[in-house]
Amino acid sequence: MWTLREFDVLVPPGDDLLDVPLRLHELLLCVAEAEGRSPQAVTRDIARPAVDVVSYRMPEAATGIALSAGVQAVGAVRDLVATCAREVLGAPTAAALLERTVLELPEEPFGVDVVLPAAEDTSPGRRTALRVLHSSTAVLHAVHRQDATPDVGAEVLSALTGLAGPGRRTPFLLGFRWSRLAPMSEGAVTVEFANGVGVGTRGANRRARRSTAKASAVVEGLVTGLSDDPDGDRWRILVRGALIVDGLPTGEQRTVKVRLDSASAYESALEAHRRHLSVRAEGVATGRGNRLGLTTRADGFTVTGHNRNEDGNAGGPVDPA
Repeated sequence: MWTLREFDVLVPPGDDLLDVPLRLHELLLCVAEAEGRSPQAVTRDIARPAVDVVSYRMPEAATGIALSAGVQAVGAVRDLVATCAREVLGAPTAAALLERTVLELPEEPFGVDVVLPAAEDTSPGRRTALRVLHSSTAVLHAVHRQDATPDVGAEVLSALTGLAGPGRRTPFLLGFRWSRLAPMSEGAVTVEFANGVGVGTRGANRRARRSTAKASAVVEGLVTGLSDDPDGDRWRILVRGALIVDGLPTGEQRTVKVRLDSASAYESALEAHRRHLSVRAEGVATGRGNRLGLTTRADGFTVTGHNRNEDGNAGGPVDPA
């Protein structure tokens, strides 16, 4: 007997009984009803255990959607997944992953399923799905706080805004189902963007753009900390130095949060930290007030090759080799 909540199904003890097909069909229908999905969707999941599925649904479009709105939504889904993949994997690996990613259409309501290969916890598909989950949750929390600026890129914010339809007010759902070969302890997850949240997402996007628009930033000093979460924020470092924004000093030396643009830059930062070498990070200012930091532009991170004391004073050039 297979039981789930109020559902009970008799499971045949072997394949040699005459009613096996009937019992398995009943079991399939029961699982589909218990999970609120179609039998076809359950069958697809059984046939492919090594995938994570990121789903997008627009519940109000149960009977159809305007062509332009549908094209916009599918494009926004593509942009969201592709951007998150590039953030956690880098461009080459992300491109390879997207070539192996499948887009499927559900029966109803309107939406799409993005099927990512995920045979293990550290696979590129799993890391991308988790990035989509963490980014969308961070944006939703920022929208609810109204005046907060989420720590995600403008491309992610723009994609999430596009998922709310042309008027940016249509509610939508983002669902996450995990590979059976690499299950997650919390099980399937749904992030719900209610009616009008798209307008708030657009507002968060504007706040993020205003906080960083055309503000160049540079800091030079020692690397005092590093953090690289494959499932979240990548390539973060702390630099002890005086931050300069648009050519103007922002105060005395302090610890500045820096987000690097690539894995190679992060490796250079790690080596500089080990050898006590100063670095220089140039890019775009992020945050405000005491949380002011920067995100490096392409090739905006260099090891200057100077050994520095704890107080930040130069101790002479060092051969970086």
